Amino acid sequence: MGKESVICLVSGGIDSPVACALAARRFNVLPLHFCLYPYTCEETFLVAIKVLKDLRKKARFEKVIVYHWAGVLDAILKNREKRSYACLACRKNMFKVAEAICELDGAAGIVTGESLGQKATQTLTNLGVTSRGIKFPILRPLLGLDKEEIGKISKELGIWHEVHAGCCFATPKYPRTKAEPEMLEEFAADPGIQNAIQQGFERILEVRTFGEDFKGYLETLA
Repeated sequence: MGKESVICLVSGGIDSPVACALAARRFNVLPLHFCLYPYTCEETFLVAIKVLKDLRKKARFEKVIVYHWAGVLDAILKNREKRSYACLACRKNMFKVAEAICELDGAAGIVTGESLGQKATQTLTNLGVTSRGIKFPILRPLLGLDKEEIGKISKELGIWHEVHAGCCFATPKYPRTKAEPEMLEEFAADPGIQNAIQQGFERILEVRTFGEDFKGYLETLA
């Protein structure tokens, strides 16, 4: 019986590449990277690509899906009254995109680098509300680990980078740490956000060789 496949959300930070590498021990992995540009700088995206290129040596995946996410962030940030929910609506819809890609590629689950309490989206309450209604299991191999433990594993796996991607200019000053499930569901399902997600599917970049023109790709997004 062959390995099942999972979609791994990989940002280019410290945590998600470790989660992907660990998942690759048991599954065929397909990394999914959400390109935030211009809500992050060009250099951050290129660092994320380098992290993914080096991760392939450990995780042995065939391709990376790069999904342009800035249009979705534009739609999320239009609602100023719910700005504190922005990261949660972002995360919830990333899971919805991963869910759709699971269906398209025949994957059986979604892997994230989330670790309990490290970010506002990673409180126990918010992990629950962002996962709510997703059809596929969300696997969090780092859930109980702290930053120091994750960094140690990264170095042991040989995927540690001194410079990591991670900044996002859309992060609210006061993100909600205990979301109301119904409010998040209503916000995340906003038609403008869902329309932006559908448009994002039309601009997917599949990375297979890492020789692709990444700067040219960013120019098409500017």
